[in-house]
This record gives sequence, C-alpha cells and structure tokens, in this order.
Amino acid sequence: MASIDKVVAAMRTSQQNIACNDLYRACEHYFGKPRQAGSSHAVFKTPWAGDPRVNIQNDKGKAKAYQVRAGAQGDRQEGGHVMQTDPRPEITHYTYRVTWSAEDREFVATCAEFPSLSWLASSQIEALQGLQDLLREVIEDMQEQGEAVPQPFAERSYSGKFNLRVGESLHRELAIQAAEDGMSLNQYVLRKLRAA
Repeated sequence: MASIDKVVAAMRTSQQNIACNDLYRACEHYFGKPRQAGSSHAVFKTPWAGDPRVNIQNDKGKAKAYQVRAGAQGDRQEGGHVMQTDPRPEITHYTYRVTWSAEDREFVATCAEFPSLSWLASSQIEALQGLQDLLREVIEDMQEQGEAVPQPFAERSYSGKFNLRVGESLHRELAIQAAEDGMSLNQYVLRKLRAA
C-alpha cells in the first residue's frame, strides 16, 4: 500500500489511473471520515471557504479524473499547490437551481443536465460557483474520455410533440375524463400538464 505522500504525488502528476481506494485514503487523511459513505459514493467535507465537498465514486476500482483533481487539492492545507487545468469549457448555458437544504443547513446547487452533481455552501453564490467549477472539471474529464457531453436544455430544439405510454387502463380513464369535459384527449392532457 502506497504512503499518502506517494498517493498525493501521483495525483498531482496524473489524474488518470488513480485507484479509488488510494483517493479515499488521501481524502480521509486530509478531511477526516467521510460525511457520507456506504454506497458507491463517499462525500468528504472540506475546511475551505464555502465548505465545498469532495465526492468520490468507485468506477471499477478507479477514481474519475475530476474526483482526483478535487481530492488532490486536499494537500493545500499543508502548503501544497492547487492543480491548474486547461482552458475551461463553456458552462453558463446549463440549467441551474440553488435551494436551501434543511438537512445540511446550507445552500445546495444542482444542474438539470447533470443530475448526479451538486454543491453545498453557506451562500447561494458560493454554491453556484462551486458547482460551476465542478461542472467544468466533469466536462473536461468527459471530453478526455471521449464521452458525450450533455447539451444544455436551452440549446436543444423541441418539436412540441412527444409520445407517452400510459397503459391501457389509464388511457381509458383519461379518454373518459376528456369526453366528460367535452375535450379531445390531447387537449385534456395538455390542460392537466399545464396545471401541474
């Protein structure tokens, strides 16, 4: 088993091919026990302004590059450096929401196009900025791996039509309710969707 210093040195050199267990040990060394663990994710609370989280996930024994970059920043409390990244991808067109989390007693920022990502902070602005920084790293990692990056909802085109399978009994029930209201099934469902 490699020492923490060797693990962090490897993380600084390359964010690829870092064992998830090594990243976990390094995060635990710098941040203490994870705030959340036991599932496929481990979430570590950090001591920095805005109280960002480091979220790691075991991906077939390896850690994702953006997770390694986040974890490698743990050494900065020891006077280490923060890794620099290449020019940043455009992330301003994505769909963001910042809400108060009563459970965490902080603001949580989320992105509709990346539902597995979130960022907690003591202010709305810090939560949004933290999530946007994380999103840039995730997109960079996806591009490096040749993965498709989700297109922002704002840039997608929509036809105004979609097909929905509802099952025979619900279809019958909706048709009856539409007829009782003197509407076509399409008009009835559209009215219900708008009211939701």
